[in-house]
Amino acid sequence: MSHYKHLFFDMDKTVTPARQPLLPEMAALLSSLSEEVIIVSGGERQRIASQLGSLRRFTLAQNGSHGFDCADNELWYDPLEDHHRNEIMEHIEKLIAALDHEIGHDYLPIEDRGAQITFSPVGNNAPHEIKSMYDPEAKLRLDLLSRIPLESDEVVVKIGGSTSFDYIHKTRHKGTGVTRLIDLQGWNRDDCVYFGDGLFPGGNDESVIGVIETIPVVDHLDTYERLRAMFK
Repeated sequence: MSHYKHLFFDMDKTVTPARQPLLPEMAALLSSLSEEVIIVSGGERQRIASQLGSLRRFTLAQNGSHGFDCADNELWYDPLEDHHRNEIMEHIEKLIAALDHEIGHDYLPIEDRGAQITFSPVGNNAPHEIKSMYDPEAKLRLDLLSRIPLESDEVVVKIGGSTSFDYIHKTRHKGTGVTRLIDLQGWNRDDCVYFGDGLFPGGNDESVIGVIETIPVVDHLDTYERLRAMFK
């Protein structure tokens, strides 16, 4: 049996398929655990809820900038300011100009979620089969950022999901959100663990490294098997 009491998860490609509902077997497994479940996602609260349904969990939306308890009571919210948005949109325009294809205009390529802006070259709402084939190893996006870095004192961009660039405030990321919830709840960090598919350099889970123990996963199927092994 695992010694962990508080289980933190990224959502897309960690607990669920990208932008897809929680699979029944994962829902059953997570619901069977006595440990706290905490979802830390780049998505908005409404989208997280639509994918996870009735699963009991804490929610740290928009990369930790919008926190909710298990009863869906808001704990905190730290939105971006207008000058942040201006910097972000200027950078997105540079990325679009460097693409070798048209952006997915029909599938909402740019989402302003309040505390985060997400840009997907193929569209945030593109069909799963399109998104899964676009940049599965994040090489295209990492190459774009190496050629066109974001120069800002307050905003950073991370690789998120299967096709996204996630723009957030540099002090309001998943690592600070996880820390904030642990401190607020009075939990012991040694009792906490984080599962994520974006723990690589530049990934949107990277900021959790050093905060609590982290476990890199390939996808939601990998997470499921690891949980079964840990809590059997």
